[in-house]
Amino acid sequence: MESLDGKVIYQVFVRNYQKEGNFKSVKKDLDRIKSLGVDILYLMPINEIGKASRKGTYGSPYAIKDYYAISKDLGTKKDLVELIKATHEKGMKIILDMVFNHTSPDNDLTTKHPDFYYLKEGVPSHRIADWSDVIDLNVEKIETQEYLIDVLRYYVSLGFDGFRFDVASIIPLEFFARARLALGNDIIFFAESVSKDFKVYLKKMHYYYEEDEYLPPTFDILYNYNYLDDFKHYLETRDEEYLRSVMRIINKENVINQEVIRSNGLENHDLDRLASKLSRKELINFTTMFISIRGSAFIYAGGEYGFKHRPDLFEKDPIDWTIKDEELCEYIKELIELKKEFGEIETQYIEEIGQLLVYKITLRNKEGLERKFIVNLSDRTILLEQLMEDLYDDDLLTIIDGMIKNGDIVLDHPLIFTFSLEDKTKEAVQS
Repeated sequence: MESLDGKVIYQVFVRNYQKEGNFKSVKKDLDRIKSLGVDILYLMPINEIGKASRKGTYGSPYAIKDYYAISKDLGTKKDLVELIKATHEKGMKIILDMVFNHTSPDNDLTTKHPDFYYLKEGVPSHRIADWSDVIDLNVEKIETQEYLIDVLRYYVSLGFDGFRFDVASIIPLEFFARARLALGNDIIFFAESVSKDFKVYLKKMHYYYEEDEYLPPTFDILYNYNYLDDFKHYLETRDEEYLRSVMRIINKENVINQEVIRSNGLENHDLDRLASKLSRKELINFTTMFISIRGSAFIYAGGEYGFKHRPDLFEKDPIDWTIKDEELCEYIKELIELKKEFGEIETQYIEEIGQLLVYKITLRNKEGLERKFIVNLSDRTILLEQLMEDLYDDDLLTIIDGMIKNGDIVLDHPLIFTFSLEDKTKEAVQS
């Protein structure tokens, strides 16, 4: 299968995507989604939601009552198939969120196959205390694995190109290896690999989890939760040491673990909107960084417009599409086009320049054209001349020196440099 490095994934919570909250409303918006540069449309769970132990009025889509039943408020099976077909006609793939660690307590499997479940004192239960609206499956059991693989076969037969697997790291890797063998290598396997803080909890409780380094090649792409906890801590504390940790983790993986492809999303259905935590200047800088680094770009629907409200997971809480930051959306489109143009990346790295949190990345294509980014990740204003003694790049220094001679230039927004290696012509643009 083609590498997912450089692809764009767009996550949709169908119930809260628009007021209609159904497959037909998503289908009507496919042209706009495609125009962003999206390659893969990712639907959150679409199955019937359990009523037992339900949280909220509508319940979490991750508390599934029937793997084969579609939630009636989203539409019919015919509507779903038409959405899948229309997505393909737009040149995009479509994947479905599969929840195989747990089900709702009133899932039919509890009566038909009670042996499929994790038992605590002889009763189906859950391991994670906060997950009170679900009970855990015993996926170590071969019979459970065979049932779940049949579920995957069913959705492949409807036209889905792959799956995003919920909390994949805490489900036996053996199951996914069997599923991969059954479905073939052309089906996308996208792992929600778990965060560092969650791993600490799992280890303390003596619960199983798989380290990220062992998930490929069974999985094609992983979440970026290897550094997301540090990023969240930075947003909460503004302690730049957390941000330095993020940069070190990304740099290390880019050098050592190039076989690991990450989906670099800073917001999703579990995380607060980035725009609610950052100033607009910071939003642009961090968006530039996390779209341009190695891996795929991940957009939670509405993030392209800088929306601040995260839809409630348990209620009917549709996105308000009326107040849009069109300028931000156009900038994101340009970044995505740029990343796709430079699909052959020779080097990509992050450096801390002195005590300034400045990010530099180099992309190079087969024709010898380079793009270099300079992004200020700190909350301090930086003049370009401050970079001169620490930025060891002759090409960049030549441009920066020329820009400074024309007056002080403040590095608040990303600088993107273009180089042609053949004729050494250079151009710099401040976004």
